[in-house]
Amino acid sequence: MIPQGFAAPNAALNSTINRGNALSKKLSALGIIVTGMEINPVGPVTAMIPLAGITVPNAEAQGVGPDDPVHLLFDYIGSEGITPEVAVIEQLLAPGTVSAVVALFTGLFPSLTTAGAEGRALAALANLAPVVAALLTALG
Repeated sequence: MIPQGFAAPNAALNSTINRGNALSKKLSALGIIVTGMEINPVGPVTAMIPLAGITVPNAEAQGVGPDDPVHLLFDYIGSEGITPEVAVIEQLLAPGTVSAVVALFTGLFPSLTTAGAEGRALAALANLAPVVAALLTALG
């Protein structure tokens, strides 16, 4: 059961702690380090919490379970305080294409130039073992 005020009114933005942790692993494979994950309460509960969000352990202590749909935010090194939604990042990653990864870097790191985002995305992809294996196969 989700404590009142923890589910986002926009169901498309609701995630779970498990999904958030799984997304952290996917991002770490691309060299994107998650520095913090917090639940962003909505509605009247936000007035009772002094900061923008609440840490996952504190939310769990208040009854939010790993499989409860909750409103999760992430912080990234170099993201200049941008905290994109789990659902948004999942949608960016879902196509699994090079352009999707470039879009992910562009979205997460707004200070990067287009060339910088493409460079980081390609470097990240080049460091993934399956990509390297596919390239070696394709290059014969």
